[in-house]
Amino acid sequence: MVRPARSGAARAESTRELLLTTAERLYAQRGLAHVSNRLVAQEAGQANNSAVAYHVGSKDDLVRTICRGHAEAVSAGTVELVAAARDSRHARDHVAALVLPYTRHLAALGSPCWAARFIAQVLADPVHGPTVGWHEGIVAAHAEGGTAMWSFAPPLPGPVVTLRLQMMRLLVVHTCAEQEADADALGRPVDWEPVGEALVDALTGVLLAPHR
Repeated sequence: MVRPARSGAARAESTRELLLTTAERLYAQRGLAHVSNRLVAQEAGQANNSAVAYHVGSKDDLVRTICRGHAEAVSAGTVELVAAARDSRHARDHVAALVLPYTRHLAALGSPCWAARFIAQVLADPVHGPTVGWHEGIVAAHAEGGTAMWSFAPPLPGPVVTLRLQMMRLLVVHTCAEQEADADALGRPVDWEPVGEALVDALTGVLLAPHR
């Protein structure tokens, strides 16, 4: 029996997904500044070096598309956990609502995975980092969850709040990126559950630490 040929639309979508996956891996491994659309196309096995422009768009479009895919997945989990923690009187529950959706998303991606390193590269990139638009769902959920979380903090000057927020972000982003890189080097998957719980413990400590 002769199998029907895939439609042009199906082939185009398959090529697009291959380009996105290849770009994420290259960005994670080399940084955004060192990866061109031409290189992405070549690494994806595309004879046409303009494949990225045809299937996705510009480099900005490529980065935003990858980010949007992760943000949409994380936002769904964040909305759910923020709602579940809404009436909790425990600071840790509110921290967990903002941290665990990310580590659970990384777990769901399986192995090998480059998402955590990709996100770290994007946030550190001076060109693309400030311009990436995150999914509106995750922005709204983080606003509500962040307000609830910070209600448990001791009285803190504004600059100290800003500093602690930066510390929290760096802890989550770079701990996950390092765990992913270590696992990749060893050829094994990351056990994201204890990583997530350890991050929640650490961030709860940052939140509740007294100010001198």
